[in-house]
Amino acid sequence: AAERRDKAVQILHEVYEPGGDTGAEMLTHRGEEGGIVLEGEIELTVGEQTRVLGPGDAYYFESGTPHRFRNRSKKKTVIVSACTPPFM
Repeated sequence: AAERRDKAVQILHEVYEPGGDTGAEMLTHRGEEGGIVLEGEIELTVGEQTRVLGPGDAYYFESGTPHRFRNRSKKKTVIVSACTPPFM
């Protein structure tokens, strides 16, 4: 996806299939991000903290803190998220 320097916020509809993962290396980028889990469960690690979030749970963090999303369940996970500035 092309970088959208003309926009201030990026909004995503994310689907993590069972076993889905943002990768073994933690992500870091400038900005802030947040989202809400609509369906399923996601394991979110931000820095040294790891939590499992389910439907209705929300998150927010500074994106410069290393982070990772993993679906360790047997069902798909659906999240709506936003970050600023856009990085995709």
